[in-house]
Amino acid sequence: MKIAIILNGISSKKKKFYTAILPALQASFAISVFETNHAGHAQTLAAELGKKYSVLIAAGGDGTLNEVLNGIMTLAERPALGVIPLGTGNDFAGACGMLATAASIQERLLQPAHPTDIGKIICHDADGQRIEKFFINVCSVGMGPSTVSRMKTKPAWLGSNGKYLLSILQTFFMHLPEKVTVHTEGFEWTGKARVVAIANGKSFGNKIYIAPHAKAEDGIFDVFIGGNVPLLKFLLYLQQIKAKKLIQSTDVHYTMGKKIELSAEQKVMLEADGELVGYLPARVEVASAKINFLR
Repeated sequence: MKIAIILNGISSKKKKFYTAILPALQASFAISVFETNHAGHAQTLAAELGKKYSVLIAAGGDGTLNEVLNGIMTLAERPALGVIPLGTGNDFAGACGMLATAASIQERLLQPAHPTDIGKIICHDADGQRIEKFFINVCSVGMGPSTVSRMKTKPAWLGSNGKYLLSILQTFFMHLPEKVTVHTEGFEWTGKARVVAIANGKSFGNKIYIAPHAKAEDGIFDVFIGGNVPLLKFLLYLQQIKAKKLIQSTDVHYTMGKKIELSAEQKVMLEADGELVGYLPARVEVASAKINFLR
């Protein structure tokens, strides 16, 4: 078993990886490490390394995992995918019980990889050009892409945690609900929403459990719609959501679907796994058991 680790080159936990994780792994497995040095590099590396290695492990956050996934999906024969959670949120890794320890990674490498669902997004960029992307955790419109967009403008000295905390605070108080239409098999909703999240995993945005009962192998998405909830009430709801509770409110909706269509009259961004993807209208489909994941 040849294993390649694609490491986020600017991870604040890179030292921990090289001192506390990698030596123990290399004592038991044949492992090569490749560091990223620019945005999109993990996807390029995955597309190249996936032809030579039977396992690719993304060492970073949800964004690094997303890039490695999209690189793998360009290949006809796909290696198994794993993750070492070194990011800020690590939401999908957390849902799988993955820890940033050598023991946790070793345990997964000694077991067969699990067939796992992913999501396929078809939307367009600012120039109207078609985009096709994949995600493994959550894609969303509303507060999610607003936060991601704000993070990109923050200075590097704040660090990943600082950029996220400042951006999410700004989003809560400055982002206005957007009118969108959500259509699934047997369900349609139109209204102003603070967030619409399509979940393969259980949480996003650093443990915001919009789908606490989601399973990444059941062939269906969980969909969360946070409507035009007053801000103070939404902040109260958020505490319940982070505690893995479902919200009972006429402004909050839960549904499920294998294919979700999102549309809007105005320009609305969409993000996936913490990365900006494109703009509505968008179609989001389950690609059932498409990836073999170490979990």
